[in-house]
Amino acid sequence: MEFVKRPVEPYVVPVEEVTPVPAEPVVPGTVGTAVVARRATRERRQEAAVGRSPRPHLRLTFVYPNIWMDEESMVKVLIVGAGALGQVFGVRLAAGGAKVGYLVRPGRESWGGGSLYRLRRGRAPVHERLEPYEVMSEARDEHWDMVWLCVDSTALRGTWTAALRAATGAATVVTIGQDPGDLDALAEVWPQEQIVQVIPRLLAYQAPLGSGVPGQGVAYWVPPGSAMGVEGERAPRVVAALRAGGLRARRVTRAGAAELAAARMIPYIAALEISGWRLPLKGARLRAAGDAVREAVAVVSARHGRRAPASVPSWAVGPALRVLPWLLPFDLRRYLEAHFTKVRAQTRLMLAGWIAVGEARALPVGALSALRDALPA
Repeated sequence: MEFVKRPVEPYVVPVEEVTPVPAEPVVPGTVGTAVVARRATRERRQEAAVGRSPRPHLRLTFVYPNIWMDEESMVKVLIVGAGALGQVFGVRLAAGGAKVGYLVRPGRESWGGGSLYRLRRGRAPVHERLEPYEVMSEARDEHWDMVWLCVDSTALRGTWTAALRAATGAATVVTIGQDPGDLDALAEVWPQEQIVQVIPRLLAYQAPLGSGVPGQGVAYWVPPGSAMGVEGERAPRVVAALRAGGLRARRVTRAGAAELAAARMIPYIAALEISGWRLPLKGARLRAAGDAVREAVAVVSARHGRRAPASVPSWAVGPALRVLPWLLPFDLRRYLEAHFTKVRAQTRLMLAGWIAVGEARALPVGALSALRDALPA
């Protein structure tokens, strides 16, 4: 088989000098690839483009990494956790040409991937297929370019991370955790320069959750125009991998961006849990959650030595929570209840972390404390 490789960096090509070359097609079911339902249409378009006469003027052509590459050129990614977010990142990274493996709990080694559904408002979801390169319950000592920790913040405090570090060596470690203690916990195991933090600007859940998805699997929605924030010394390579898989991403240079995103959201999530997941929040409970957001944002800003940014006032959040259910392609209330009930320990961990940091810095945390104490045990 002949493999066609192309440069990673964009460059300018005169059209007159271009000789179209058809790429080798991906065989559905090949390990380490995402079998996307619309691949046949894309391949027909590629074949139709071959042999067209070039236009007589110059234009800019941006050439990005080809997903049809030999195994030695493929980025090897180990994803820890095969939950909803872990599967979404896996299918997108594989679509960008990565060789994706999974580290799962003992007893799940026979898991062989599954169906994913990318939700679109007003249109049918796009079906995608995840087929991992390999699935293991214990990390083996082999080369990995990236290790994605797609687990909640409470799991990052476990002793298993030391064994993972020993097996994966100098791999870039990507965390989606946003708790104030996450980076400190990881820095006790990995050198700081290996750690990258990603703000996951998407929502994912185990389907079906109501209507709209044709079968079992993982459904996910990427808000239009949103981009993943990526923070860390090795952020550029993670940004490149996400973009190759079709996800928008950008590097974030100001410290604390991920924690600030959580500080603006988690107090409202806690208030919704207290209210029994009834939408929308209103009255005193909405105002109390807004006060807790301001305290959490001030604590995170002080922790990272930056000025506290303005927060969306609670009086604006209430109407937004009334409108959102009508705009999203899934049941927002059922999603919030299902997802945040599952990670309820993480919500409490975050609130406790902000309270501890705030008290140590003599910052007001009364609203945060009241919210934490009102949560059901």
